[in-house]
Amino acid sequence: MKISVLTPSFNSGNYLEKSIQSVLDQSYKDWEHIVVDGGSTDNTVDILKSFKHLKWVSEADKGQSDAMNKAFKMCTGDIIMYLNADDYFYSDAFYTIIKNFENQQNVDMFVGNLHIEKNGKLEPRVKATILWKNLSILKGRFPLNPVSYGYKRHVQERIGDFPVNEHYTMDYWFLIRAFYLFKIVKIEDFLGCFVFVENNKSSTITGEYEIQAPHALKFTRKFTPMRLPYVYTMLAIHPQNPKSNKLLKAMVKTVVGIKKRLK
Repeated sequence: MKISVLTPSFNSGNYLEKSIQSVLDQSYKDWEHIVVDGGSTDNTVDILKSFKHLKWVSEADKGQSDAMNKAFKMCTGDIIMYLNADDYFYSDAFYTIIKNFENQQNVDMFVGNLHIEKNGKLEPRVKATILWKNLSILKGRFPLNPVSYGYKRHVQERIGDFPVNEHYTMDYWFLIRAFYLFKIVKIEDFLGCFVFVENNKSSTITGEYEIQAPHALKFTRKFTPMRLPYVYTMLAIHPQNPKSNKLLKAMVKTVVGIKKRLK
């Protein structure tokens, strides 16, 4: 099985070389690496030119999702793994993914563990959920970074293009659908490292509840409409919902009033 490594990038020259080298260092050798750059103005293009094995393009685009969609259209692999330009794989990541696909051929996607590199320190992340029901009510944490998972090509072909108008939630949008539609298995291997730097998207994001909750409701309306009252209620009382305390008090007051009338 061939792995396609797809890297969206923009002005990531400080980290890109390490990211590319982590692919070259893999113990499993049947792979291709495609980089779609958004017209960087730093040294990114010079770095890309220095690695002859890469397939790459550098041109203006509509953001990360657009770059990811372009890269997928360029790839030819059986297994898809995205690698952001400032992250890196561990040397046996591809071997681990392929070994698991060979041993469990009915599985569509494997989710492993990862480390977060922040201020020079590594922090393990091992408790990612793979349950769509959890994601639909924002319970637990979905896999933090694509460096920790790989999936068969048909998964993305069925789900379709990442939404280009969503800069912060394309991963959540994709994963909740993948978890609902396909067979997902969690493995305990550490596959790579998510580098948390000052100017990357994950370090600047705020208000995760506010940007994920609308997607949870849209997903529920489309795929599991009978669960909509439950999902809406769970999101309404979610601890990260700034209005949850008022809603809880109102719900308690309503329930107490009903009980009094029944008595």
